[in-house]
Amino acid sequence: MPFFGFIPSAELLNTIETAQQKKNSSEPLFPLRDKTALMINEEIIDAILTELVRRFPASDKRDTAEKLAGYVKSTVAVLLKQLLSKAPNDVVKQSIEFSERSSFKDAAGNARVGETLDASLVTNLKHNYAEIQAGNEVNKAVLTELYKQFAEATVRHFMSDFNKTLDLGMIKRKAADIGAAAVIKAVHIAVDKIIPNLTKEELLVLAEYHDTLFHH
Repeated sequence: MPFFGFIPSAELLNTIETAQQKKNSSEPLFPLRDKTALMINEEIIDAILTELVRRFPASDKRDTAEKLAGYVKSTVAVLLKQLLSKAPNDVVKQSIEFSERSSFKDAAGNARVGETLDASLVTNLKHNYAEIQAGNEVNKAVLTELYKQFAEATVRHFMSDFNKTLDLGMIKRKAADIGAAAVIKAVHIAVDKIIPNLTKEELLVLAEYHDTLFHH
């Protein structure tokens, strides 16, 4: 199954595994759920964006990407803190099962956190990365669209699908939907600013690094 996945920190992996081991215990599990959700938000954005732009030479694209990383992190963290509340274990269990569905092993046996993706999206991204690494020209408009699709799939999984496990009331559900829509909009704007303007060197950095995050 094709998937996107980043290598979680030891602390995040430990938190996910502890929650999974304890999911049938009687002790309150919501603190583990909350910690997992907030850490995934931090680490997924660092994995996709922060780590990438650190490899870029200083430029306005780098500034745009860094601002985007900061915006998404803070927006999602504020929203999560509004949505996450004390909950009985039978509700929290749904979130723990969600994190099980978000856990993968890559071909080398590394634990990764991410989501399954449409096979054609992964194939097309991998094809573009291979072309760039071979020194060939790629269509940046096509690459821009692929990144928008990836962003939408990621927001859908880690925000919309995750929020469904929280047993939210109507007002919080509305806030969650507005938050997800705002993040998608911000990412689309940034992708349009960044990808079409990447230099050949920056495209190569993108291809080499992001190639490690997508798996067949």
